[in-house]
Amino acid sequence: MEHPIRRLAPETATHIAAGEVIERPLSALKELLENALDAGARAIEVRVEGSLDRGFQIADDGVGIAASELELALERHATSKLRSLDDLDRLETLGFRGEALPSIAAVSRLRLTSRARGADAASYVAVEGGVTSGRGDAARAPGTTVEVSDLFFNVPARRKFLSSPAGEMRAAYRLLEALALAFPEVAWRMVVDGRDRLDWPAATSRRERASALWGARHAAQLLEARGERDGLAIEALLGLPEHGRASRGGQVFLVNRRWIQSPVLAQALRQGYGNLLPAGRFPAAILWLSVPPARLDVNVHPTKREVRFPTEESVFSLVAGVCARPLASLQPPFTVVRGGGTEPSWADRVRERPANQTDLGLESRSGPDATAGGGAATPAPAPPVAGEPEMWQLHRTYILAPVRGGLVIIDQHAAHERILYEEAFARLTGERASSQQLLFPAVVDLSRDQFELLLELGPWLKQLGWDLAPLGPPTVVIQGVPPGLRHESPGQLLQDVLDGVSERSGRTAHENVAEHLARSFACHAATRAGDALTLPEMRALADRLFATARPHGDPHGRVTFVRLDLDELHRRFGR
Repeated sequence: MEHPIRRLAPETATHIAAGEVIERPLSALKELLENALDAGARAIEVRVEGSLDRGFQIADDGVGIAASELELALERHATSKLRSLDDLDRLETLGFRGEALPSIAAVSRLRLTSRARGADAASYVAVEGGVTSGRGDAARAPGTTVEVSDLFFNVPARRKFLSSPAGEMRAAYRLLEALALAFPEVAWRMVVDGRDRLDWPAATSRRERASALWGARHAAQLLEARGERDGLAIEALLGLPEHGRASRGGQVFLVNRRWIQSPVLAQALRQGYGNLLPAGRFPAAILWLSVPPARLDVNVHPTKREVRFPTEESVFSLVAGVCARPLASLQPPFTVVRGGGTEPSWADRVRERPANQTDLGLESRSGPDATAGGGAATPAPAPPVAGEPEMWQLHRTYILAPVRGGLVIIDQHAAHERILYEEAFARLTGERASSQQLLFPAVVDLSRDQFELLLELGPWLKQLGWDLAPLGPPTVVIQGVPPGLRHESPGQLLQDVLDGVSERSGRTAHENVAEHLARSFACHAATRAGDALTLPEMRALADRLFATARPHGDPHGRVTFVRLDLDELHRRFGR
């Protein structure tokens, strides 16, 4: 059936455009903060009531908007930042399309109050779903206040897919951190439900701002890097290798003060660290990159989080080279491999198995997957380990164990992750675990979003066995850790666990906190590939694995062990 081409109704077109720019409450917050910065604000205050989608307001002391232009500011593509297409080549503002305010107004109840510098009074205009509902005079000092409430009230389909309010607030703290680093001369304040959650006065340097964000002790350890080439200039504050994280959450890239995501910069930064970081760890650093506006394309994506460099190779080499210089004096954490003696003969490596050695089971009873909430269970009897050779560790990654009728190869990390997951889930859904107290409490400086997540997870972390005491945002004292934990850096582990939970949670309003926390803890606390294990440790790992409800896979679904049948080996060798 053919359908004639029709023009969309204006309100339909507006809602479609709003959906491209305002994907989530955080998008609205980001656009309005960028407007305040473009207006020359030196002090910005954010107030949140309940959650971002319920209501927030942003007040600034910028140049303000003339009363005669308030309603024009709410029209699509009305902007003071561009006059012609050529202006995109010399853009020095964060915003430029003139879509933010009308897009937000189309899907919320919005009130815009402003007083231009030199004006006698302030004026306001109120809009509901894109329709003006009121206008008049108001009392306000020079600057602008934007109040947004009931976001997506007229787009019920969008509300169904919003992230959890807590996850959105954590993302808001990260946004404010990035903008505060981009504009250290601006004072920032955030109030949530009437309580001050952050208050950063204007800073005179980038390191001073970093100190306000993460504490003086952490900021003092950051390494400075500077350099320029072919019109490009970079400044960086680089975290030490021990500040490395399990994700890229500790990286902030600011290009012409714009907070962006960039695989090119991420890869260049990682190359600068060389072998100072092991595989799977990511550097924590802040990079300020200055690029001539004519050589930077910022009109790539509606959210403006992506940019395009004309010559990525020159940007990559500059960033990697500049970051590598201050790191060159640091020593890599080489693993010393013992040697020097004669290699023992094969016969010397094999000795009789003690009669009382615990058997290794291979088969377990069927049952609910622990990832769905099942706990540990006792498996049914299984074929025991053959009684002649011992276990071996292959490349400090796999455990080889002869069993009746064949050979079992166990992935030591995946196996330990399955064990720790089921133990952690049992603690989180059962009786509280006792803490293993540290002889010397550890102090760890978190990022603001990590600290807020820690406050949210406080009861769960305590149930798991962590004994934590907030020293003052964002610093925490670790007094005790979960029982049986063997980790040389409890502070790093805590950060990794929080990063893991943050990556998996916050996507929906209905999330299983115990599930996310148990998975993250198991992933980051488990024995790693490359860790040397003693024979008793290998035996204990195998016994604990086959005592779990689902020994065949780790919490991510990866295989924990592989069995090779003796008949298959005979066939391969022509026996």
